Amino acid sequence: MTHFDLVPVDPSDHALVQSWLAAKEAARNRDSGGLRPWNPMRPLTSLVLSTEDSRHERWAAVCDGRVLGDLDLQFTDLDNTHLAGFNIVVHPDERRRGVGSALLRRAEELAAAEGRTTLSTWVSLPESPESPISRVGADFAVAKGFKLSLECAVRACDLDRVDEAVLDRLLADAWTRAEGFELVLFEGAPPEELLDGMAYLHARMYTDMPLGEWDLQEASIDRHRILDWARQRRQRGELHLQAATRHRESGEIAGFTELVVEGGQEHHAYQGDTIVDPRFRGHRLGTILKIANQRRLREWRPKMRRVWTGNAVSNEHMISINEAVGYRLAGLEHVFQKKIA
Repeated sequence: MTHFDLVPVDPSDHALVQSWLAAKEAARNRDSGGLRPWNPMRPLTSLVLSTEDSRHERWAAVCDGRVLGDLDLQFTDLDNTHLAGFNIVVHPDERRRGVGSALLRRAEELAAAEGRTTLSTWVSLPESPESPISRVGADFAVAKGFKLSLECAVRACDLDRVDEAVLDRLLADAWTRAEGFELVLFEGAPPEELLDGMAYLHARMYTDMPLGEWDLQEASIDRHRILDWARQRRQRGELHLQAATRHRESGEIAGFTELVVEGGQEHHAYQGDTIVDPRFRGHRLGTILKIANQRRLREWRPKMRRVWTGNAVSNEHMISINEAVGYRLAGLEHVFQKKIA
């Protein structure tokens, strides 16, 4: 077993941070080469930025000044206080030397000290034997007592291959079923009159989306949290494009979708939440939202090439909408969880 120390990642330690980023990039390229490309901006800014509702602890396994692996441990403080989320990566050249096991023990110790009873992690998997995505994360999780809790699929939309004529027909047909609704487009924080409606729909994401056996419980989202999330995105240099549908008669927000372009990323974006209020379903609002926001992305970023999204494999309705507007299967990303004392 290689000797190493577990140390907090200090953002002021330039050499440590550079080695930390290099280890994360090497692991990402080896294990998840068929999914979203590596971008150092998100982990780098996460060292100095946080939201008011969650905390991160970042630990590195270090030997002779070189980072062998790292642990990102997240605690939510306003809801789901029984749960701790984490991610562990080990440099491909340093595996099977006890690094991952030591980082996981640290995660369990810290989570238990916080009174958390469930640990969960997202793990990438291949969707076929020919896929370049590795099973190493899933195999490690199962060997350490974690159980598969939610099965999700990752899809990518190649914007250069989208048939705009098909989208025109889908959009025209959808609007024939959406009489009485209007589209509202905005970037960054929602307008004042939309804040409460957006907060309500974000909260419904915790109860409406398929969760399988994942021990994620409902959350109380208010306008303050929405604005705090927007503040962090601005500070990370992210472009946050949102589209909402509003019911004209009542003025209520019926649904929304969001796309995020990370700082420093010009060719790849990711799809955030999409939801339609159950009271307003059956009007093809999801299709309207997806197409409208997807087209705005190219207006804001003409060189944008791919958009990435993930859905529970049981969410057949949303998957059908995504595939209709151009998304194709690229890999799997499942939740594994474990109960701790």
